[in-house]
Amino acid sequence: MKIERSVHNVDEGDVFYVEPRGNGGLAKPSKKKVIWRITPFVITAILVAGLTLGIVKYTTPQHFGLAFIAKATNGKMALTQVQLRDLVVGEGLVVYWLGPEDGALYTLTSVNKNQNYVRYLPGGEGLNDVGANFRVIGTYEAKDAFVVTQNDAKAPNGVGLISSDGDAIFYNTTRPLSVYVGLKKTDDQIELFNPTAGQALADARTSGIIQRIR
Repeated sequence: MKIERSVHNVDEGDVFYVEPRGNGGLAKPSKKKVIWRITPFVITAILVAGLTLGIVKYTTPQHFGLAFIAKATNGKMALTQVQLRDLVVGEGLVVYWLGPEDGALYTLTSVNKNQNYVRYLPGGEGLNDVGANFRVIGTYEAKDAFVVTQNDAKAPNGVGLISSDGDAIFYNTTRPLSVYVGLKKTDDQIELFNPTAGQALADARTSGIIQRIR
């Protein structure tokens, strides 16, 4: 969100006051009177600027350095929820997840703009664990993702379902830890991986759990 602030610049030389006309012509305004008249404008400008800076601070993404971005988008850094959101938004990525988890940190691996992964680190632990021991949410660009996922379910050992949200669900019985969801009316297919048997499918069937990071 870009917020531009507007500040009134009051130039004392551009402010004119009409005083009662006496025998000596137009009366010259005193410095005290000019200061008194512009004071409300100055106070208002200061308040508006302070409020604007406060809004920007809490609504715009944080700007990271190039070294941080390179490391963080390669899954090499444990991120807080705020850092994850700011990184995704700042880099213009399409990324889905299952919402925050108490006490967890996260990693982001961006293979390219169309293939991104969020890994959950319970308790913030496991950054350097390369095993399939953590929940991972993958986001893939797939034209007509709903139809693509339904077609995937026609493969040998494939199982297809429709979620309560109306999305297409597919998993292969030979690899049941990964479940794919084709979001209706989008080009986004989501992979849910969970090392606990049956949990990925349960998540896929839970209404509203899959969320885009914005």
